[in-house]
Amino acid sequence: MAKRLPHLDASRIGDDKALAIGAYGESVSAYRYIVLAEKSPDASLRKSFQEMVRQENAQREAIQSLLTSLFPTACFFLTAEDKNLVCVGPRLVDARDDARFDEAMRLIVASEKRSISFYSRYATVAATPQVKALFEQLYREGLQRVKVLRELFSTAGKPIPEACPIQ
Repeated sequence: MAKRLPHLDASRIGDDKALAIGAYGESVSAYRYIVLAEKSPDASLRKSFQEMVRQENAQREAIQSLLTSLFPTACFFLTAEDKNLVCVGPRLVDARDDARFDEAMRLIVASEKRSISFYSRYATVAATPQVKALFEQLYREGLQRVKVLRELFSTAGKPIPEACPIQ
C-alpha cells in the first residue's frame, strides 16, 4: 500500500518549503476527511470526520499564515517526492463501499503518521522559532488525531492493522 518514507535531509529543505509541504499535506487531509464524511454510513463517524475537516483546515490556515508573514514571495512547485513526505497514496480516496472505505481509512492513518514524522523531523532543524513551534504543535496534534482515528475505527468495528504504530 504505502511506499517507504523517503530519506529526508531536513536541513536542505528550508523553512519556506517545509511550510509549503506542510500546507499541501493539511489540504489533502482535509479533502480526504470531506470524502469520508460524505460517504460515511454512520452519523457518528460523519460528525467526527467533519470535525477533522475543520481541524485540518485550521492547521492549513496557520501554516499558510506563517508562510505568508515570514516568506511573502515564496512560491513552490512541489515534486512527487516533496508530496510523499506528508501523504500516502493518491490525493483522491474512493470510499463508495465498505472495502474502499476501509482502504481510505488506512491511507488516512498512514498519511497522518507520515505527516507526524515530517513535522517532528523538520522541527529539529527549523531555522525560524515560529516554524519550529508550529511544527512541534502540529506533531502533537497529529499524534492525538491518530489516537482518535484508532478509537473511531475500533468503535465502528473497523480496527486498522498498522505495521508501524505510533504511541
